[in-house]
Amino acid sequence: MRAKLALAVLSLVLGAWMPAEPRSAAQVPDDQTAGWDAGLNCTGRVDLPLIQNVVEAKWSPDSKMLAVTAGQRTPSTTSPVGWKEDELIYTVDIRTGALSPVGFGIRPEWSGTGKYLSYWPRDEDLRVVHAGKVEAKLLMSIPEVRWVGDKLLYIYKRDIREWANGETRTVARFDKDFEPAYPLDDVYFSADGTRFTLTRYSYDGKIERYIGKTATAELDEMDAPGATYTEWSPTGSTLLVRYPNRLEIIGPDGSKESTPLSRFSGPIASWTADGRSLLVGRLSSTVPAGDRFEKFTVWGAQQERATATLPNLVGARTFSPNGRYFIGVSRERLDTTRLELYRCGTWSDEEWNLRGDPDAESRLGRIENDELRFLRPVAGDVAQFLQFSHTGIDVAAPVGSIVVASDGGTVTKVAWESFGGNGVCVAHGGGLESCYYHTSSALVSVGQRVVRGQPIALIGMTGVTTGPHVHWEAKLFGRLVDPLAR
Repeated sequence: MRAKLALAVLSLVLGAWMPAEPRSAAQVPDDQTAGWDAGLNCTGRVDLPLIQNVVEAKWSPDSKMLAVTAGQRTPSTTSPVGWKEDELIYTVDIRTGALSPVGFGIRPEWSGTGKYLSYWPRDEDLRVVHAGKVEAKLLMSIPEVRWVGDKLLYIYKRDIREWANGETRTVARFDKDFEPAYPLDDVYFSADGTRFTLTRYSYDGKIERYIGKTATAELDEMDAPGATYTEWSPTGSTLLVRYPNRLEIIGPDGSKESTPLSRFSGPIASWTADGRSLLVGRLSSTVPAGDRFEKFTVWGAQQERATATLPNLVGARTFSPNGRYFIGVSRERLDTTRLELYRCGTWSDEEWNLRGDPDAESRLGRIENDELRFLRPVAGDVAQFLQFSHTGIDVAAPVGSIVVASDGGTVTKVAWESFGGNGVCVAHGGGLESCYYHTSSALVSVGQRVVRGQPIALIGMTGVTTGPHVHWEAKLFGRLVDPLAR
């Protein structure tokens, strides 16, 4: 029955192929060629089937397939609004547009050869799928996993385990004082599986960060006071550490390189496909997005490559492993998004066309004419509504996802709050205020003016939380109101 429902829901979210029509020119940066690296300029929009509400997207190793988690809205008799949102995983072939449902769940991950796909059907055993069949169901206690070739690393209680060819073995065991207990502890493996980070959250706001060796489960406390966010590079074992006012890269040998955020045009950072550098800059705050291109500074091992150009997409902003494509999401409506694919490089005039979204203007019209004003602040699914003792809307999305302002206004708070963790609040005028909690890094400061759709924070797991999400709260003259109805 669940499989039939998945197919039925999938048919609702997928539209026909986008029509081949003249594309309107998008706004592009001045000085289009100075200092550019062609491979880091992703300006050729590629037509895809209409794939809505993508929360996360993972590339296959050969850069030909995507595994995506998409939010699907279905009727509900228990929800206060008459509907709920579930996550469905399916694969998409970017060459043919063929889509295949995999199952309900989150966190899809391809094995190193693309033979296997793993995912987590929330609160159930980890699934390993091959050729449409479940090859294994594995007990795990931490949602994060890492494929190294066709060997899968995962954690169950005190054990770091490895699954390969249908067999499981224990790689290493944590000391009893450091057994990860999700969600107070969160673990992420490096791309090569040799190291991992363990972040330990406390309800008083204290955060402890450790780097461990997978082969032994030994942990060393990170010397990173004041750090707000960490992220492994897509290859190897280089670690990005974000602070309120600077970025730091820690190499596999422990070497550190730091730079102030003030040197860049904005606080948004994305890894290059080879994991050697970061692209750092601002993200145009346009709605529906995909209709602007922004220059990003290349920082890291390739500093001689001065700038790159990316579309102003939100959500799952990642390069394909071969560096030829860049994906993200744009907005269809206030609470609906769709997957976008851009080609990178200068292979031909058509492939490097600096053309934007052909129907961005019509979608912007639909958004502007909506009777409501609040934009969903993150590309994610509603996990909990405003009801009973819950004071807002929980929108689930991966750690590090960009949180945007639901509407324009002035930032009134960037601070820690009990239960809510790190939060950002924006006053919109007329007594209306919105707040965004459980974040990791704030991207704005008190007193700053922001516009609707402007990045203001990154998804985190601070405060009292069951997993990565933003707690989206609204008040009218100090009284709680439903942000979905604003």
